[in-house]
Amino acid sequence: MPDPIVFKDMAEREAAERRRLADRQFELEQLRHSSGALPRDLQAELAAIKRKLGNKSKVIDPLFEAVQAELDKTNEHVADHQEGKLPSQVTPTRPAAAATTPATGSTTATGSATTTGSATGPATAPATAPRGAGEFTPGKLTNAEQALAAVYGILERDNQTNPAIGRRFVTSVALARGEFNGNRALFIKVLPILVGEGDGTGRDNVRAEQWSGVVRTLVGQGVTDDDDHLALKTRLALASVEGADDGANPSSLAIDLPRLEETEELEIVVDNLHAMQALYFAAMLEEVKLFQVVEKLVELFQQGMLPLGRGKAGDFLYGYWKKAVDRLSEVERRNLYARAFGFPGGEPQGAPNREFNELWLRFVSAVSSFRRQLTVDELLRSSIPVTVSEEQVRKSGRDLAANASLHGYGIAYFAATELQTQIREVIGLLSDPELKAAFGARDMWGVVDQVATLELGGARNSVRYRTMATSGAVIMRWLAERASVLATASRASVLNLQNIRDTTPRPAGHNPTNDPTDRDLVEACEQWLAVTGTPDLRVEEYSQPSEGPTTISSPIRIPSIASDLLASVGVSGNGLPKS
Repeated sequence: MPDPIVFKDMAEREAAERRRLADRQFELEQLRHSSGALPRDLQAELAAIKRKLGNKSKVIDPLFEAVQAELDKTNEHVADHQEGKLPSQVTPTRPAAAATTPATGSTTATGSATTTGSATGPATAPATAPRGAGEFTPGKLTNAEQALAAVYGILERDNQTNPAIGRRFVTSVALARGEFNGNRALFIKVLPILVGEGDGTGRDNVRAEQWSGVVRTLVGQGVTDDDDHLALKTRLALASVEGADDGANPSSLAIDLPRLEETEELEIVVDNLHAMQALYFAAMLEEVKLFQVVEKLVELFQQGMLPLGRGKAGDFLYGYWKKAVDRLSEVERRNLYARAFGFPGGEPQGAPNREFNELWLRFVSAVSSFRRQLTVDELLRSSIPVTVSEEQVRKSGRDLAANASLHGYGIAYFAATELQTQIREVIGLLSDPELKAAFGARDMWGVVDQVATLELGGARNSVRYRTMATSGAVIMRWLAERASVLATASRASVLNLQNIRDTTPRPAGHNPTNDPTDRDLVEACEQWLAVTGTPDLRVEEYSQPSEGPTTISSPIRIPSIASDLLASVGVSGNGLPKS
């Protein structure tokens, strides 16, 4: 008998939602403990969270619930999954023989005879299967389950995972169902092939998002369900989708931007902001000379000037040297920073982002000023009392997010994924005990300062740029997480005042660069202003309302001859006036 099919992404999203609610419950309970009572809206929120977490068998993943509800409307009923197993893949529980009290009936087994006494009905009632459960058929989904899993995966693939956007989400579900229905036969035949590949655990694990990505790749290649080599082409498509094939296109990283026809007042692409977050982080580390330090270490390693023996540090430096041709060079990195943020030092192919610095300062200053006026004590002690509305914070955040989204197109996401991996590897190298001992350093930043001072013309203020890297990453991530609120003209509050005022300890494991709260945003803005030495007069100036720049939703491609003519009269290559 085949093993049950397990959709790992469904299980992971469910676990992540439960962790998020548990963290929020901890935060609210700490707030109640410190203040003595919660406002009515927070009391209701806490009660709702407890109800959700108290029911272990009920799925609370918003995406699954929303897809489930949309399919219900067309009588395609599917009950909740259990750790990624849809109802037909869950082993039915057999009712065990048990004794009940005489008040409600009794069942007494004596030898082979069974006596049942009940005034209200039989002692045992047949178990009622959950709505849409189907029969237990491991390895084979029901028609409704196939539709739900496919739609779920397509929405993940298209980054349409937030049911709160309302009409746009319903439209996305309809488009996903159309994609599944139009390629139903191919979806059905591809699934067992992916299940057969497995994930190395010996179980039939698969990802709905992976399933939809493979089918979409096959459809793009013109492959049909009756293709004689469907299994082979499915495996090749899987390798491309997962990036396992070294020769795969850059699109193998499975980044699929939202559909441009689903326009709002202003389009902000979340993936582009994620890319800009990683690029900003890398740009600040570039100022500390992190990448140059590693390249110098490789050079010293080649010359035999590093006292390193066999070990992880030597392995990394050798591998870093061998793969030098595959990495972005310093010139390429600085060109990318110039195009994305307008930072000096590069010669980007295309117009640099000249508006970024001013938009960044306006948003950071608006958030900081808004925070300062929340408490009377801070307002009285401030030398420059200012009045900043929440709408000014929203407006400055929208301008910055739209600008970052526009300049996050193209190579930005792909370069960001490479730099992210490179940074992790570099940190692992510089934290190696053998390498730290070679330079007499206590931590990796001691190694960076030593090499920069001795070999690269002087060390930089690492505390300044490390703080700017972390706080900048938090700010960028907050913009990405609040993109739907910033991009629309909704009246939803952009900042939670209670969360900003909260001073209780954060729950263990909270990572502001991945899931920033409003309090994390405020602290990041304050830290950025502090380490950059921005005076209060400038904070006041930039926090005041101003007309935003002209922003387009995506790059405009124009002929090179027209671009040259525009440049000659002071207009940048993207069609906007140069600042």
